[in-house]
Amino acid sequence: MREEIIALLRCPLCHGPLAREGSALMCSHRHCFDVARQGHVNFVPAKRDTFYTKNLFESRAAVFAAGVFAPVIQAISDALERQGVRDGAVLVDAGCGEGYYTKSVCSERRLKRIGFDLAKEAIRLAARGPHEAAFFVGDLANIPLTDRCADVLLDVFTPANYDEFARVLKPDGILVKLWPRAGYLRELRGAARGKLRHDSYDDSRVADYLRAHATALEHSAITYSVPVDAPLAAHLARMTPMLAGIDVDMLDLTDVREITIDMNLFVGRIGARMEEERT
Repeated sequence: MREEIIALLRCPLCHGPLAREGSALMCSHRHCFDVARQGHVNFVPAKRDTFYTKNLFESRAAVFAAGVFAPVIQAISDALERQGVRDGAVLVDAGCGEGYYTKSVCSERRLKRIGFDLAKEAIRLAARGPHEAAFFVGDLANIPLTDRCADVLLDVFTPANYDEFARVLKPDGILVKLWPRAGYLRELRGAARGKLRHDSYDDSRVADYLRAHATALEHSAITYSVPVDAPLAAHLARMTPMLAGIDVDMLDLTDVREITIDMNLFVGRIGARMEEERT
């Protein structure tokens, strides 16, 4: 982990600065967090994974490798270019999973990329292979980053903690949030009809909560369909929380020949930050 990244971290226990000591990060109160061989750090060692398992994230990685979400990466990157994000900016990916968005957004830019997730298996996968990003296991309610350090905070399908987002974003920092629209993975919803708690999806609660905390610079829909074969359809079924609690191996996916991606892309600023700028 590079020193410029360590300088942005804070101890999750006492909120003091961290420094490298051998193969660990330590604060002045001697709270110690080991740096794994792959370079990632677990700031929540007592957390146990449940639904978000290694198999789920491996399926996500297979879907991403197939290019299913490549247009989403392009849409986010284009939006950040329009907002003037430049080399050297700090991008924080909240709920980064296996690191696809962390590594891929604005790939031509030399950003300081930081991803965190509460799922240990996700961070282990994210840290694999050559990359310039830093990854850690971290809690959305207690992000181990210093105040006002991030130029961009990326939230893709992750429950938002706007108080913490506001704390870590710079006064002119940008929030990028994505969440599903009604058509998202509708083919899988059809295959699981009768087994789901709700046969349709309503995003109004997410949208209302966002509008109560943030001011939009841009807000658009990303909607498209991609062809899928049987193995890719199965990976999509395994990766989505929409099918949590369902034995996806028992679903009949033979009629799933394409998948619809339908999501909201919001680019804006946390409302509290806007108020501060006006005062």
